[in-house]
Amino acid sequence: MIMIERVTLRFLSREAFAASGLSFTYAFHDTPFGEVIALICDGALAGLGFSPDRKAALADLQRRWPKARFVEEAGAGTDFVARIFDARNDEPVPLLLIGGELDRAVWEALMSIPAGSFTSYGALAEKLGRPKAARAIGGAVGRNPVCVAVPCHRVRGKDGAPTGYHWGLETKQALLDWENKQNIL
Repeated sequence: MIMIERVTLRFLSREAFAASGLSFTYAFHDTPFGEVIALICDGALAGLGFSPDRKAALADLQRRWPKARFVEEAGAGTDFVARIFDARNDEPVPLLLIGGELDRAVWEALMSIPAGSFTSYGALAEKLGRPKAARAIGGAVGRNPVCVAVPCHRVRGKDGAPTGYHWGLETKQALLDWENKQNIL
C-alpha cells in the first residue's frame, strides 16, 4: 500500500501557521514500536514522533514551532494513531503538514514510496527534478514532522545502507520489517 492513499493532505506554510495563531493539542500513545507523541491542529494530525522520553519528545516538537501554543489533552489523536499503525486500515488520516515548498514536494514524494521498500536521497532528488540537491532533499526529509504517515524511514544512503533516522536506526529498520510482514506492498 502506498501511504498517500491512506491520508488526506492539507499544507500550510510556516509563515501562514505563525500568522494564524493556531495551537496544538497533544497526547502520548502506545504503538508496536513504543510510545509516540501526537500533535493535533485544526482537526488533523500535524506531528507524530517516537517518545522514549516524553519531555524531550515534546521539546523536540516545540522547537519546530516555537511560537505555537501546546496544550496536553488526554486522548488527542487516538484514532489517527490507531489508523496509522493498522496496516489494513483504509480510512484516511487527515494530515496538516506545515513547511515550505521544498518540504511539501519531498513529503509528498516520500508518501509515494511503497511500504516495505526504500529509496535513496539521490533518487528522491532525481524524482523531484533536482538531481544536485540531495543534501537539501535530505534536510526536508529530516524536517518531516509526522513519522510513519510521511514515511521518511523509507530513505537510505546511496549504497542502500541505513542512514540517520531521528528516532534511531533500529526503529527505522523495525518499521521496514513490520511493513514487509504486514503484506501491504
